[in-house]
Amino acid sequence: MASTAGYIVSTSCKHIIDDQHWLSSAYTQFAVPYFIYDIYAMFLCHWHKHQVKGHGGDDGVARAPGSTWAIARGYLHKEFLMVLHHAAMVLVCFPLSVVWRQGKGDFFLGCMLMAEVSTPFVCLGKILIQVSEHGRVRGGDGGGTGKGGTFRLAAKGSGPFVIPPSPLAF
Repeated sequence: MASTAGYIVSTSCKHIIDDQHWLSSAYTQFAVPYFIYDIYAMFLCHWHKHQVKGHGGDDGVARAPGSTWAIARGYLHKEFLMVLHHAAMVLVCFPLSVVWRQGKGDFFLGCMLMAEVSTPFVCLGKILIQVSEHGRVRGGDGGGTGKGGTFRLAAKGSGPFVIPPSPLAF
């Protein structure tokens, strides 16, 4: 959505400094509550993941799920750059774009918003990393197609996930 808004703003500006587009102001005001919500939603995901995975320690002994502060510290430790990015967007970039910019440079704002087009590829990269971390069993697993086999990921308590075979050899 940000990349689409950035494309619309950038392509509508004929003069890169003085042209204005209503979407640049509207989108920055829409983005502030989104960034705040996103920090909270990421924390909730981390908290629930900790609650599910937190039922046993590394030594196999049962342990308490942990306090909210301990989970928050773990969340900030794991997702520090993402939280810093979201906080900087709300606390620095939004005031700069509204006050300091004074309606100038919408073209450049649109170009910065278009950088968000990379987000799905970053997410795909994280998914592929998770797939490789969970291990792969290639062929001969009883559930294969007989044509090179399939990958199976065993998630605790949820059964296997079948991923079609890759044309690339590993």
